[in-house]
Amino acid sequence: MQPIYSVDLQFPKNMLPNDFERMVQEMTEATVNLLDRDDTLLFVSSQADAYAIEAFASSYKASCEHGQWVRLDESWSLNSRTFTDYGLITQSDNRYLDLLLASIVCLIPGTAHEAELASAAEQADEHAVALLKQNDGRRLLAIDRHQVSLIEGIARAYRCSSETVLEASESY
Repeated sequence: MQPIYSVDLQFPKNMLPNDFERMVQEMTEATVNLLDRDDTLLFVSSQADAYAIEAFASSYKASCEHGQWVRLDESWSLNSRTFTDYGLITQSDNRYLDLLLASIVCLIPGTAHEAELASAAEQADEHAVALLKQNDGRRLLAIDRHQVSLIEGIARAYRCSSETVLEASESY
């Protein structure tokens, strides 16, 4: 699970939508390979590509905001009430989790006979923005960045364990 990068372009008010589309086309032909986009938010695979977009866009007098994301494939179950507070679904139906806002942790079954994974999972799932049940009993949870210690406490209370798989980024 590798982070990807985004550049959100803010253009001058006088720029027309056709000008933006032309700029994106020129940029992808000359500079970078876009993974995806959602309006003015462009997703790329590396920081170098994000900086290349920023350099290219500066000639159009655009300002840029950078971000770090992870793509969640279709096997992830999204919490329909909260997912869009922490991520987005693009026009091409890809789902991205914003790593400035969220972390991904793994709830791991305990080895002790008295471990209660089902109870731990039930309680942890209440805090999940998205979740992925794995065949080995592990459960990946996308959660608010400030709830990592809460999930660790839930795991301990039910004699299971947890580990942070993808930590929220402090900044881009």
